[in-house]
Amino acid sequence: MSSMRLLDRHVALFSGSLRMLLQRESDRRRCEGSPYAWLFQPYMGEELVAMACRVSVDEHPVVSVAAVVLNQRHVQTSRAWVATIANTRSADKATLRRHHQLYGTDVALTPSAENLGALAEFVGNRPLIGWQVGCSFERLNSLFKAGLGFGLPNAQVDIAKLHHRQLRRLHPQVDISSCLGDALERWQLPAMRGHGVLSDATASALLYLRLQRGAAQVT
Repeated sequence: MSSMRLLDRHVALFSGSLRMLLQRESDRRRCEGSPYAWLFQPYMGEELVAMACRVSVDEHPVVSVAAVVLNQRHVQTSRAWVATIANTRSADKATLRRHHQLYGTDVALTPSAENLGALAEFVGNRPLIGWQVGCSFERLNSLFKAGLGFGLPNAQVDIAKLHHRQLRRLHPQVDISSCLGDALERWQLPAMRGHGVLSDATASALLYLRLQRGAAQVT
């Protein structure tokens, strides 16, 4: 099953209000003729990108990001983008070190147009998937708007909502946790290794594929 057909089935799980959709359309028009115009074009391929973000609550936020490519068969961990994004002059140095150690990032990048553009080029116009995307992508969206003039334009699927819907259908009375680790255990997937953002993104991708197979079995 192609990624587009799968996304069509899960359209109700797309992250974003009508206001966000209107904002994306406004961004698309503003970017016409720019090097980023292609990011707003519909994606017709078979790949998706799983993304995970961890954000500090400091005065000058630090954002650790991982993005990994997947298709309908497997997660391509060899194709990943991992970094901490922060204003290295103003960000708290202890917070930067903690992000590197806890979230497995080796490099700190300033939120410049060049660096954010590199992440945008990596993701492309492929659909984004993630756990609780509404809150986890919020700060990254702000950085994109400040650095590039637009938010993440990609179609987005919240795996947490997909997990809740499928589990509720199978077990209406069960208590559903909001923790990604609990969801992995529920669907008999390997536990995450540590707290790294690449581990989070990979776990999200594996859970998505597992839920996809489960949805296909009941249709």
